[in-house]
Amino acid sequence: MELRTENLRKVFTTDVVETHALNGVSIDIHDGEFVAIMGPSGCGKSTLLNILGMLDTPTEGTYMLDGREVSTLKEDERTAYRRGKIGFVFQSFNLIEELNVSENVGLPLGYLGIKGEKRRKLVAETLERMGISHRATHHPNQLSGGQQQRVAIARAVVSRPGLILADEPTGNLDSKNGIEVMELLRELNREGTTVVMVTHSQRDASYADRIINLFDGQIVDSLAERM
Repeated sequence: MELRTENLRKVFTTDVVETHALNGVSIDIHDGEFVAIMGPSGCGKSTLLNILGMLDTPTEGTYMLDGREVSTLKEDERTAYRRGKIGFVFQSFNLIEELNVSENVGLPLGYLGIKGEKRRKLVAETLERMGISHRATHHPNQLSGGQQQRVAIARAVVSRPGLILADEPTGNLDSKNGIEVMELLRELNREGTTVVMVTHSQRDASYADRIINLFDGQIVDSLAERM
C-alpha cells in the first residue's frame, strides 16, 4: 500500500494557545516498505501516524492512500475506507478485558461482516502464526505483556491489511519480548505488508528500510537503514 503526503499541516487550537504539531510534512512511502518515524517527544510523530491511519485529518495539505485523496473524507467515510486496509498496533495493547484472545482477534472481522466458520478459521490461522494459539481462550489479564502484544498484532493482521501502523509497539515490553515483536513485524513486512512505525528506540528503527526524523513538526532527514 502506497502513502503520499504533501505539505501536511496540523494545528491544535485552544482559547489561549495555538500549537503547530505538523508544519509542511511531505513524505512518500512505497508499497511494501518498512519505515520508522523518529524524533523527540512532542515533535509530531503520533499526530502524523494518526493522520496516516485516517484517525485524524490535517488542517492543510493532501494525503493520498493507494492513489486516493483521503484527507478530505468525512469521519464515517474514513472509517469505512480504512476497514480491512489498515491494521493498528499500539504501545498499550488496547485489548478488551471482557473478551478472550480469540474474541479480541476476531473483532475486525466482525466489522467486515465475516462470520461463522470463515471467521473462526482466520482467527485460528492468525493465532497460530503469532505463536499464541495455546492462549486462545484466555483473557488479557491472564497474559504477559509480550503475549498481549502478540494478540494485538494478531488482531491488526487478521483481516490481511496492506498497511500496519505501529505506535511504540515495544514501549511496554522488556528487551526479549521487544525483539520478538520486531521480528514479527519484519516477517509481515517481508511478506509484502507496508509497515510504518513510530519509535524512540534505535534498536527497533534498525529493522526498518528507512528512518524519517521529525523535529518540531518538520522532517529533518530521511535515511536508508536496513540493507
